[in-house]
Parts: sequence; C-alpha cells; structure tokens
Amino acid sequence: MVIMELEYLFEIQKVKDNAKNVIDYLTEKINLQLDECGFTELIEYALHETWTRDPFDRIIVAHAKMRNASLVSADREIKKRYKKAIW
Repeated sequence: MVIMELEYLFEIQKVKDNAKNVIDYLTEKINLQLDECGFTELIEYALHETWTRDPFDRIIVAHAKMRNASLVSADREIKKRYKKAIW
C-alpha cells in the first residue's frame, strides 16, 4: 500500500519521484525489505482503524500494528494514533 500511495502522491505532484525509484533507492541505501503479508489478514486489521476514511492510512497503520513495527510518517494524525510512528 505504501508503494501505491507513493505513486499516487507522485501523480498529483506532491512528491518528486515515482514509487519505483523511491523504493529502489531505499532498498539500496537502507536495505529496505518489503513485507509480503496476506491481504485478507491485513484488511481485517484495517477494519479497526476507524479514525480515518483514507484507505491508504488505514491499511498502512494496520500493517505496522500487525507487525508491531515502527512506521515512518510525517502525518500528524497517524503519529497521534499510532505510538510507534516516527519522523
């Protein structure tokens, strides 16, 4: 979902590079690894993220919660709602 949101942000000119380039760069620089979780399980978690109508935010936060992982985000609402959000 992060890849999809990055591409969407690129298309509406909110970020300067497309999703593939961002992911490729992060893979090279910080050894980013994509997590291939089951989509059905992820959506089950996302159903509980009722604080937003944004499907990207719901799924991204749900995925971080599902993995008990940190989440890099500048979004204030996400940082308010998910204690492991950092930036």
